[in-house]
Amino acid sequence: SRNRLRCLGSDAMAAAKLSAPSARRVYPRVSASERAKLRAGLAEDDFEGFCVNTAPNSEEVRENVIEKPATDAFRHDAQYMATHISIAPPESKLDLTVRDTRALPTPASLGAVHSALGHPLRSDRNGFAPAGHPSDEFYDAAAARAPPQPVPDTTQKLENEFLETIEASWYTGDAEPDLWRQYAKRAEELLITMPLDRILRVLKAFVMAKYRGPDLLNRIAAELARETKNASSTRLCQVFHWLAKAGIRDQTLMSLMGNEALFRLSDDFVLDMYIEVMNAHARLDLRNPRLVAAMLREMAPFFRELSKDQCSAVAPLTVMTVFSDDARVQYLSRCAELNMGLPVRMTQPAVLKQFRLLEDCLRLDYHPTNLPGQVQLWLQNLKAESEALDNVESTPLSPVEDDICRVLQEEMNVAVTPCLPDGVLTLHLVMGKTVLQVMDEYHDYYVTAAMNEGHQRQRLIRAETKLQQRLIWRRGWRLLTLDAEEWRKLTDDIYKKDLLEELLVHGQRSIRH
Repeated sequence: SRNRLRCLGSDAMAAAKLSAPSARRVYPRVSASERAKLRAGLAEDDFEGFCVNTAPNSEEVRENVIEKPATDAFRHDAQYMATHISIAPPESKLDLTVRDTRALPTPASLGAVHSALGHPLRSDRNGFAPAGHPSDEFYDAAAARAPPQPVPDTTQKLENEFLETIEASWYTGDAEPDLWRQYAKRAEELLITMPLDRILRVLKAFVMAKYRGPDLLNRIAAELARETKNASSTRLCQVFHWLAKAGIRDQTLMSLMGNEALFRLSDDFVLDMYIEVMNAHARLDLRNPRLVAAMLREMAPFFRELSKDQCSAVAPLTVMTVFSDDARVQYLSRCAELNMGLPVRMTQPAVLKQFRLLEDCLRLDYHPTNLPGQVQLWLQNLKAESEALDNVESTPLSPVEDDICRVLQEEMNVAVTPCLPDGVLTLHLVMGKTVLQVMDEYHDYYVTAAMNEGHQRQRLIRAETKLQQRLIWRRGWRLLTLDAEEWRKLTDDIYKKDLLEELLVHGQRSIRH
């Protein structure tokens, strides 16, 4: 049995060796007769048949899965594009039926309200317009293109009479508010036909009368914008002057006038005109940057040639806010060279007050980089002599300030000093280290287009008032402000006392009610 198992094992090993894979493959060979048959069959098929058998169909070449199959109707539209379209010929006769609705009665709801409205128009003269009607006259094209005619003599006479009336009232000192309100209404009617010189006369009269109606002043500004283009350089400077004096702050008008002045700088502008235009920019707190830069560039060679009158014509506000650093140094150097304001006893009070204010501004509100030694010496001498003389006239109290002083002393038992000179400034209603400043509608606020828009009206403080307030703060005072208009609305001393108590205790928080 052991030998038998050995034989079976050897047979199994031999069978495994025969069934193991080999690296050499044996493929069936094609005989020559079969190859000839294949070549003969391929030659019989043409190329189209080969393409039919091998080319993919339309379903297999779809670019996207959402593409519609070829069985859709729109894929076969090209088959009908070249077909003939037959349209029936039109009929040889066309019948039109006209309905006359005029014969029908008009409904009562559509009838005329008045019997005269039911008649046809232009019933007289066989349908023509009445005699004298504009549509009955012959149209003259040449007359329609003619330039506008001059203002009638009757209108000019009314304008002259009105100007004489308001100027007479101003000369006599008749500043009754009701009277000037009537003048303002009449001026609004006549302004549209007035030339520039008459508009300036109207503006001057109302400014000198201290009229503050924003409607009239804004209307004057609109008329000035229309006349600015044809104004001479002298008239243009006069417009700048009276706009600044009236406090009419209009950025559009200032841009128009600034552009006109910029075109004429090299033509007929003189040094005095430069000074006037720059003063107007400072007082209105508006800037035309191109004009200001051009004027400073033109004035640079002439600062050393300024006369005393020209130095006095430059406002301190202009020196502080409009002049550049180089222009400011050159102007101050010329003032020191001319020894402006000195000696104090031989200087006019207005000029002395102006240069004392300039010295205060340079010392308290402006910190220059470097001022020449000559300028510093001039400013020190001016300050020392002015304080030694101290002949600045104090400004009196206004009626509103008198009433406030009365309430403070009688109703509230507050120690108040009505007027207190402090250098070049005169402080009103001084209580210890607190100063109460009454803001007047004419002197302290600009005239803007947003002054009469109800509770959202805009009131801008003038540049001179803001400079004065900064100087008061720099001197160490506590400043409180109160609108004169709000005070005039209070009719009883009890309400006035409550307003002042709230102002003194809480400051500026709850002044407006």
